[in-house]
Amino acid sequence: MQQADGKSAGKGVDLDAVSKLVHELERDLDRLQHGSGDVEALRSEVRALGIALKAPAPEDQRIHHGLINIRSVVTTIEDDVLIVADYAARIGRMLGM
Repeated sequence: MQQADGKSAGKGVDLDAVSKLVHELERDLDRLQHGSGDVEALRSEVRALGIALKAPAPEDQRIHHGLINIRSVVTTIEDDVLIVADYAARIGRMLGM
């Protein structure tokens, strides 16, 4: 049961603050899903690396460049995942979980 101040009766949970965090998470997830293209970039880089590795005489420079690109994209995705995990942890703490 929610009180007028946004806190859950008897638990001290600020549902307004939880709602705000959920809204921020939704906004960030929407950006990740529709705006960043990181997953598609990763697929593209992996595909390009696979093609380079299948060449009769793979070029070291091309393979090295592909690995650097993949690492860069993975780091970006990892950062986004960590942000989502942080939201989930904060919301869980606020809800006493």
